[in-house]
Amino acid sequence: MGRTIICCVLVLVMGLVLAACAPSSTQGPTTWLDQPLDGARLPLGSQEVTAHASDGDGVTSLEFYVDGALLVHAPAGGSVLEDATVGWNPSMPGVYAVSVKAADSQGNVGAEAKAVVTVGEVVIPSPPTPSVEPASSPLPPATTPIPPTVTPIPPTMTPVPPTTTPVPPTFTPPPPTPTTPPPTTIVSLLANPAQVQEGECTTISWRVEGSPTEIYFDGEGVTSPDSRNTCPTETTTYTLMARGPGGEVSQSLTVSVILDTAGPSIDNVGQSENYVYCLTEPTEIEISARVSDPSGVSSVDLYCTLVDEGGEEWCGGFSRSGNNWSVTYIPLEHAICSGTMQYRIRATDDSAGGNVSWWGTGSFGIADY
Repeated sequence: MGRTIICCVLVLVMGLVLAACAPSSTQGPTTWLDQPLDGARLPLGSQEVTAHASDGDGVTSLEFYVDGALLVHAPAGGSVLEDATVGWNPSMPGVYAVSVKAADSQGNVGAEAKAVVTVGEVVIPSPPTPSVEPASSPLPPATTPIPPTVTPIPPTMTPVPPTTTPVPPTFTPPPPTPTTPPPTTIVSLLANPAQVQEGECTTISWRVEGSPTEIYFDGEGVTSPDSRNTCPTETTTYTLMARGPGGEVSQSLTVSVILDTAGPSIDNVGQSENYVYCLTEPTEIEISARVSDPSGVSSVDLYCTLVDEGGEEWCGGFSRSGNNWSVTYIPLEHAICSGTMQYRIRATDDSAGGNVSWWGTGSFGIADY
């Protein structure tokens, strides 16, 4: 079981690295189901379905299916790594195929991830009892038997009834031997994955066997088997405790959180013009860049400085399309109609620390005619 968890973690980390570094493709996002897992047995009632998707062009949506029918279309934020959790309430016991697939900002749809699960108690019908055809009635003999001509002589002895009454047995069966219920045992406590980036989530699942009377996960009363989706902001240790015959048992599990301390990556910076006009034939310049971060990007801004005059100032906020950002600068709107304008790009991520990074410097000329 430990080797399986390590393999899942390595696959996830490799997927994130490849998605962040690989150029745009038409293969679509890589998608996987966090909950439920393939082969899981679920109680009849409301369920949660959780999935992640990763793509270098940014994930824009995830679609969930049950037995091939669309359950939910869940829009995503366009980051390299996105996740979604949706509700599912199966109406009756049975075996279901739960699947999910995702699309990126280029419209590419990736391969689906699928899990086959059993909900409730599935009753297998007994085979029908074969019917037995009644045997045909035997044919009467062809000849009629001749009755005997000898008359039997009745016995002359009268039987004597017994003079004693039989006594019923007095045997008393022994009392049943009391059975001792099996002790309460924590069979498994797992996190998938056991290590996450800051802002990501994990699914913790458990199974308790024996005769438990109380089960608590991190102080919350729960059942078994069961699971919870949690998004820790720092490395956290979770505890599962169960009470039953034989006393109390507990087990702990630590989920490691890799904190994001670096600002977003800024590259592929470009501009539509090198020289723009302000008055007679007003023109504009579009500045674009590719910005990405494992924690997501919250904002990208343009800062300008007029050469020979100094004084850097904010010149506008970029608009987002997947990992691509762009802003349009119009000199007339800023009352600047001549000179050389230098600019820098500032990006802030979605981590708890709000990490910032800068790119610079680009420039363009402005004429007053």
